[in-house]
Amino acid sequence: MTAEVVIMNKLGMALAADSAITSGRDGVQKIYNSANKLFPLSKDHPIGIMVYGAASFMEVPWDIIIKSYRNYLGDKKYEKVSYYMENLLDFLRHDERFSRENLEHIIIYRTFSDLLKEIVQEVEEDIYNQNAPTDEEVQDEKVTLLLTDCIERYTKDFKNMEEEFLDIDYSSFKTKFNDVIQEIKEEVIVYEIPQDLDETLCKLAFEAIKKDYFSIGSTGIVIAGYGESNIFPHLLTYRLEGVVFGQLKYKKITEKRISYTTDDDGSTAAIMPFAQREMVDSFMGGIEPNMEDTIFEIVDQVLKRYYEQVEKNLGIEFTKNQVSDLKEMGKDVYSSMKDSLYDYQQKNYIAPLLGVVRSLPKEELAEMAEALVNLTSFKRRVTRATESVGPPIDVAVITKGDGFIWIKRKNYIDPTINERF
Repeated sequence: MTAEVVIMNKLGMALAADSAITSGRDGVQKIYNSANKLFPLSKDHPIGIMVYGAASFMEVPWDIIIKSYRNYLGDKKYEKVSYYMENLLDFLRHDERFSRENLEHIIIYRTFSDLLKEIVQEVEEDIYNQNAPTDEEVQDEKVTLLLTDCIERYTKDFKNMEEEFLDIDYSSFKTKFNDVIQEIKEEVIVYEIPQDLDETLCKLAFEAIKKDYFSIGSTGIVIAGYGESNIFPHLLTYRLEGVVFGQLKYKKITEKRISYTTDDDGSTAAIMPFAQREMVDSFMGGIEPNMEDTIFEIVDQVLKRYYEQVEKNLGIEFTKNQVSDLKEMGKDVYSSMKDSLYDYQQKNYIAPLLGVVRSLPKEELAEMAEALVNLTSFKRRVTRATESVGPPIDVAVITKGDGFIWIKRKNYIDPTINERF
């Protein structure tokens, strides 16, 4: 895993990334603190690139891809940061080194494997919840019914998504990747299921691949800095899955720009965390996000069943219309509580913090970015969680006048014995 932060104001932007990389799967994992996740585009461009998630694209490390793109770009410059991102995507599409057809099955495998594991986990939870009180033996027919319903529901949800990321047809997909789908089915589903589910699973995989579903093995890429016409920093985040049928699957996640004033088009300061962001969110919002979600889940359950406690303790019985009205009132109370908390966080935590960031000099931006990544690393070190975020922290500052400047950088090269460096 990874922790990365970008902090921006009108003077410039600071980028910080940890160095931990996790290798291995299925409980056998190793953590190495030597990964490069923050890169300058080149010495001629005030642009930085950060990657999180998968360390490679189509089995090629991002370190190699970015340095290859640097040579491809040369001294060409663009007016906007978004044009650099579009050019990088175009580079990935057309360079045959990163779109090899014999690697497409890897994209299908990891995407559908992640999805099917989600479905199986959901079915197992349903089975447990339905049978825990009686501890009855679960029949195969019941498992098949729950699994089929879940698969059909997921397939319908994907079909209802309007945006398609890949233009492919089902018959070609089935011909090319059906063996991969069956392999995943045999690995993930341990129950006896009928053969007629094979077609259903293949249709699910087809819909997931071309629609808005990105696997754990996809890559997040952040590109930030200045185009030729920009006087304030601009940041874009994309998610990249890979190449299928010669088409690049990707989507835009976020865009943040520093503007003259805070309005719908931008703001005067920003703190943008990526990947493992819970500690940065806690620092900014005053409460750990998972704790906030848990509190509101409890409140939601209490409000949904509040009328039952009233009936029980006051010895009355509500009509169906009254129960419906009370549930509706509970929804209103729940929404009001969430809105009130959001307003409180904005007024007492986020707005004051951004007010300080707005006037920070470049050096302080760098120190703050490093501190926020270190905060996430420290939290992982003192808890039972795997230390998947770790030092050293790479830190850089980008400004309009000076371009990309390293503040802290690990280096495997010893310049005393490598004179050319």
